[in-house]
Amino acid sequence: MIWCVRKEGHRSGFNLLATGPSRTGKTSAISFGIKCLGCLNFNFDTMNPCGTCKCCTLNHHLYGNDGWENVVDFLDEREAPTPVRYHYYPVDCTRLSEADLESKLAKIRVCNEYLRIVYLDEVHRLSRRFMDERLLKPLEDFRAIWIASSAYVKRDGDNGQSLDKMFQNRFTFRITTEIPSLDQLVIWLAERCHEWGIRVETPEVTLPRLAERCHQVPGMALQVLNKAHKRRSKLLTAVMVEEHTFDLDE
Repeated sequence: MIWCVRKEGHRSGFNLLATGPSRTGKTSAISFGIKCLGCLNFNFDTMNPCGTCKCCTLNHHLYGNDGWENVVDFLDEREAPTPVRYHYYPVDCTRLSEADLESKLAKIRVCNEYLRIVYLDEVHRLSRRFMDERLLKPLEDFRAIWIASSAYVKRDGDNGQSLDKMFQNRFTFRITTEIPSLDQLVIWLAERCHEWGIRVETPEVTLPRLAERCHQVPGMALQVLNKAHKRRSKLLTAVMVEEHTFDLDE
């Protein structure tokens, strides 16, 4: 998708749906993808954003400002003789009213040369109010790249509470996150501690215990790492792991 949009100039037809349990990396994966679409110094060899340009550091890739616009300049102008202008529309589906949805669609419907990136966060919340049906035609016809995240997909017995199959079929690409194994999460936590300069008290005990207490949900474990990172000592202790309250129903 990133190659087709940035190298070949596609403006639609490359919709992405990310599904999986809560706090297993859907938003992080989408954030990375949107950074790749907007990075001013994108590396096509490694397919990684630079992490330092305006597009990578302003966090508009998550929250935007309802029409944020920028010019994307490639490192090698021969690869893209004209810059790409784009509008980015993040949509919080947990609070979206029908009037808000119509207003968003009116803005996205406008036809010009701009690339439009629409991010539907927690899109399954729309199906509970039967608002997902309103998006079926725009997802197929509008000149935009649609990216959506959902903690649920349609299964037998859902009674319309999850994403309908017809809605899912509007997305060309699908990625699914899942709960890692205990060993996988321990390795990942050790890497994050090293990356963020967090020292770990008896890591062979503390990190496996953290993985157990958070029920192997990465986003929950990160809450404890964030606490340790904010401490002057940057020390993660066994006591911190045991005393933290994990709200697994979030």
